[in-house]
Amino acid sequence: MFPEELPRRLNKMFSFVGETVLDPFAGRGTTALAAKNTDRNSVGFEINPEFIPIIKEKLEVHQKDLNGTTYEFLEQNKLKTNFEKEIQNLPYIFKDPHTLDKKIDVNKLQFGSKIDKDSSSKREELFTVKEVLSTEKIRLSNDLTVKLLGVKEDPITNGKATSCLIEKTKGKRVFLKYDNIKHDNENNLLCYLYLENKTFIIAHLIKNGLVQMDSDI
Repeated sequence: MFPEELPRRLNKMFSFVGETVLDPFAGRGTTALAAKNTDRNSVGFEINPEFIPIIKEKLEVHQKDLNGTTYEFLEQNKLKTNFEKEIQNLPYIFKDPHTLDKKIDVNKLQFGSKIDKDSSSKREELFTVKEVLSTEKIRLSNDLTVKLLGVKEDPITNGKATSCLIEKTKGKRVFLKYDNIKHDNENNLLCYLYLENKTFIIAHLIKNGLVQMDSDI
Protein backbone atom coordinates (compact mmCIF):
# COMPACT_ATOMS: atom_id res chain seq x y z
CA MET A 1 0.00 0.00 0.00
CA PHE A 2 1.36 3.39 -1.00
CA PRO A 3 -0.08 6.74 -2.13
CA GLU A 4 -0.69 7.37 -5.82
CA GLU A 5 1.80 10.25 -5.74
CA LEU A 6 4.73 7.83 -5.46
CA PRO A 7 4.13 5.87 -8.71
CA ARG A 8 2.92 9.07 -10.39
CA ARG A 9 6.33 10.69 -9.87
CA LEU A 10 8.19 7.54 -10.90
CA ASN A 11 6.07 7.17 -14.04
CA LYS A 12 6.84 10.75 -15.06
CA MET A 13 10.52 10.29 -14.24
CA PHE A 14 11.10 7.07 -16.19
CA SER A 15 8.54 7.11 -19.02
CA PHE A 16 6.92 9.37 -21.58
CA VAL A 17 3.26 9.99 -22.44
CA GLY A 18 1.90 7.04 -24.42
CA GLU A 19 4.49 4.55 -23.21
CA THR A 20 3.66 1.44 -21.20
CA VAL A 21 4.37 0.99 -17.49
CA LEU A 22 4.82 -2.59 -16.24
CA ASP A 23 3.84 -3.45 -12.67
CA PRO A 24 4.77 -7.07 -11.84
CA PHE A 25 3.01 -6.84 -8.44
CA ALA A 26 -0.21 -4.98 -9.22
CA GLY A 27 -1.81 -5.32 -5.79
CA ARG A 28 -4.68 -2.83 -5.56
CA GLY A 29 -3.80 -1.16 -8.86
CA THR A 30 -2.33 2.10 -7.59
CA THR A 31 0.44 2.07 -10.21
CA ALA A 32 -2.10 1.44 -12.98
CA LEU A 33 -4.20 4.37 -11.71
CA ALA A 34 -1.13 6.63 -11.69
CA ALA A 35 -0.32 5.53 -15.26
CA LYS A 36 -3.87 6.28 -16.36
CA ASN A 37 -3.80 9.74 -14.78
CA THR A 38 -0.48 10.58 -16.44
CA ASP A 39 -1.55 9.40 -19.93
CA ARG A 40 0.49 6.18 -19.87
CA ASN A 41 -0.58 2.65 -20.74
CA SER A 42 -0.04 -0.01 -18.10
CA VAL A 43 0.21 -3.77 -17.70
CA GLY A 44 -0.07 -5.34 -14.26
CA PHE A 45 0.36 -8.86 -12.92
CA GLU A 46 -1.29 -10.05 -9.71
CA ILE A 47 -1.55 -13.58 -8.32
CA ASN A 48 -4.35 -12.78 -5.86
CA PRO A 49 -7.71 -12.75 -7.72
CA GLU A 50 -9.40 -11.08 -4.74
CA PHE A 51 -7.74 -7.81 -5.79
CA ILE A 52 -9.46 -7.69 -9.18
CA PRO A 53 -12.73 -6.07 -7.96
CA ILE A 54 -10.67 -3.54 -5.99
CA ILE A 55 -8.56 -2.72 -9.07
CA LYS A 56 -11.69 -2.33 -11.21
CA GLU A 57 -13.26 0.01 -8.67
CA LYS A 58 -10.08 2.07 -8.34
CA LEU A 59 -9.71 2.44 -12.12
CA GLU A 60 -13.48 3.08 -12.56
CA VAL A 61 -13.52 0.61 -15.44
CA HIS A 62 -17.32 0.79 -15.81
CA GLN A 63 -17.27 4.53 -16.38
CA LYS A 64 -16.16 5.94 -19.72
CA ASP A 65 -13.66 8.77 -19.60
CA LEU A 66 -12.76 11.47 -22.12
CA ASN A 67 -9.65 9.61 -23.25
CA GLY A 68 -11.60 6.50 -24.19
CA THR A 69 -9.51 4.26 -21.94
CA THR A 70 -10.02 0.53 -22.47
CA TYR A 71 -9.37 -2.26 -19.99
CA GLU A 72 -8.72 -5.97 -20.34
CA PHE A 73 -8.50 -8.50 -17.52
CA LEU A 74 -6.99 -11.85 -18.46
CA GLU A 75 -6.69 -14.94 -16.29
CA GLN A 76 -3.61 -17.04 -16.91
CA ASN A 77 -4.12 -20.74 -17.57
CA LYS A 78 -2.81 -22.97 -14.83
CA LEU A 79 0.74 -24.06 -15.61
CA LYS A 80 1.74 -27.70 -15.56
CA THR A 81 5.46 -26.95 -15.86
CA ASN A 82 7.85 -28.86 -13.61
CA PHE A 83 10.05 -25.92 -12.64
CA GLU A 84 12.56 -28.04 -10.71
CA LYS A 85 13.17 -30.09 -13.84
CA GLU A 86 13.35 -27.02 -16.08
CA ILE A 87 15.91 -25.38 -13.79
CA GLN A 88 18.21 -28.38 -14.11
CA ASN A 89 18.19 -27.89 -17.89
CA LEU A 90 19.44 -24.31 -17.68
CA PRO A 91 22.97 -23.62 -18.99
CA TYR A 92 23.94 -21.95 -15.71
CA ILE A 93 22.60 -22.57 -12.21
CA PHE A 94 23.56 -20.19 -9.42
CA LYS A 95 24.46 -21.85 -6.13
CA ASP A 96 24.88 -19.55 -3.13
CA PRO A 97 28.18 -20.37 -1.38
CA HIS A 98 26.82 -18.99 1.89
CA THR A 99 24.56 -21.67 3.29
CA LEU A 100 22.33 -20.10 5.90
CA ASP A 101 20.82 -22.00 8.81
CA LYS A 102 17.67 -20.13 9.79
CA LYS A 103 17.40 -22.13 13.03
CA ILE A 104 20.47 -20.47 14.51
CA ASP A 105 19.78 -18.43 17.63
CA VAL A 106 20.44 -14.74 16.87
CA ASN A 107 21.37 -14.21 20.52
CA LYS A 108 24.60 -16.08 19.77
CA LEU A 109 25.50 -13.37 17.23
CA GLN A 110 25.98 -15.98 14.49
CA PHE A 111 23.66 -16.30 11.55
CA GLY A 112 24.79 -19.41 9.74
CA SER A 113 26.98 -17.93 7.00
CA LYS A 114 30.49 -19.08 6.12
CA ILE A 115 31.75 -15.70 7.28
CA ASP A 116 30.93 -16.18 10.96
CA LYS A 117 30.88 -19.99 11.07
CA ASP A 118 34.10 -20.18 13.09
CA SER A 119 33.81 -16.84 14.86
CA SER A 120 33.27 -16.46 18.56
CA SER A 121 29.72 -16.05 19.83
CA LYS A 122 30.98 -14.15 22.87
CA ARG A 123 29.60 -10.64 23.13
CA GLU A 124 32.07 -7.77 23.15
CA GLU A 125 32.54 -5.91 26.42
CA LEU A 126 31.15 -2.43 25.91
CA PHE A 127 32.34 0.83 27.44
CA THR A 128 31.71 4.53 27.03
CA VAL A 129 34.44 7.09 26.45
CA LYS A 130 34.86 9.16 29.61
CA GLU A 131 37.50 11.51 28.20
CA VAL A 132 39.47 12.00 24.99
CA LEU A 133 42.96 12.84 26.21
CA SER A 134 44.55 13.28 22.78
CA THR A 135 44.41 12.00 19.24
CA GLU A 136 45.99 8.77 20.46
CA LYS A 137 44.70 8.31 24.00
CA ILE A 138 41.25 7.96 25.56
CA ARG A 139 39.97 7.18 29.05
CA LEU A 140 37.09 4.72 29.28
CA SER A 141 34.16 4.56 31.68
CA ASN A 142 36.05 2.05 33.85
CA ASP A 143 38.90 4.63 34.17
CA LEU A 144 41.17 2.54 31.95
CA THR A 145 43.38 4.66 29.70
CA VAL A 146 44.14 3.10 26.30
CA LYS A 147 46.26 4.13 23.36
CA LEU A 148 44.87 3.78 19.84
CA LEU A 149 46.84 1.59 17.48
CA GLY A 150 47.70 2.75 13.99
CA VAL A 151 47.39 6.52 14.37
CA LYS A 152 49.50 9.47 15.45
CA GLU A 153 48.64 13.14 15.66
CA ASP A 154 48.97 15.22 12.51
CA PRO A 155 50.13 18.74 13.45
CA ILE A 156 48.61 20.15 10.26
CA THR A 157 45.04 19.29 11.28
CA ASN A 158 45.62 21.07 14.61
CA GLY A 159 43.52 18.90 16.92
CA LYS A 160 40.63 18.20 14.53
CA ALA A 161 41.06 14.47 15.17
CA THR A 162 40.46 14.99 18.90
CA SER A 163 37.26 16.93 18.18
CA CYS A 164 36.15 14.19 15.78
CA LEU A 165 36.82 11.50 18.38
CA ILE A 166 34.73 13.38 20.93
CA GLU A 167 31.88 13.85 18.44
CA LYS A 168 31.89 10.23 17.20
CA THR A 169 31.98 8.62 20.66
CA LYS A 170 29.81 11.04 22.64
CA GLY A 171 26.95 9.13 24.26
CA LYS A 172 27.81 5.93 22.37
CA ARG A 173 29.13 2.60 23.52
CA VAL A 174 32.44 1.30 22.22
CA PHE A 175 34.46 -1.91 22.34
CA LEU A 176 38.13 -2.72 21.92
CA LYS A 177 40.12 -5.15 19.80
CA TYR A 178 43.76 -6.00 20.34
CA ASP A 179 46.75 -6.93 18.21
CA ASN A 180 49.66 -9.26 18.98
CA ILE A 181 51.44 -6.51 20.91
CA LYS A 182 49.31 -5.47 23.88
CA HIS A 183 51.50 -2.74 25.43
CA ASP A 184 54.03 -0.18 24.21
CA ASN A 185 57.33 0.80 25.85
CA GLU A 186 55.49 3.10 28.26
CA ASN A 187 53.15 0.27 29.26
CA ASN A 188 50.15 1.87 27.54
CA LEU A 189 47.46 -0.65 26.62
CA LEU A 190 47.23 -0.70 22.81
CA CYS A 191 43.92 -1.29 21.05
CA TYR A 192 41.71 -0.66 18.04
CA LEU A 193 38.53 1.29 18.82
CA TYR A 194 35.09 0.37 17.44
CA LEU A 195 31.61 1.74 18.03
CA GLU A 196 28.97 -0.75 19.14
CA ASN A 197 27.66 -0.87 15.55
CA LYS A 198 31.18 -2.01 14.46
CA THR A 199 32.21 1.32 12.93
CA PHE A 200 36.03 1.30 12.91
CA ILE A 201 36.87 4.72 14.39
CA ILE A 202 40.58 4.60 13.56
CA ALA A 203 39.95 3.91 9.87
CA HIS A 204 37.47 6.81 9.85
CA LEU A 205 40.13 9.20 11.19
CA ILE A 206 42.72 8.05 8.63
CA LYS A 207 40.36 8.17 5.64
CA ASN A 208 39.33 11.72 6.50
CA GLY A 209 42.97 12.85 6.74
CA LEU A 210 42.67 13.89 10.38
CA VAL A 211 45.63 11.81 11.57
CA GLN A 212 48.82 10.28 10.27
CA MET A 213 49.11 6.55 9.95
CA ASP A 214 51.43 4.99 12.51
CA SER A 215 53.11 1.95 10.97
CA ASP A 216 55.80 1.52 13.63
CA ILE A 217 53.93 -1.43 15.15
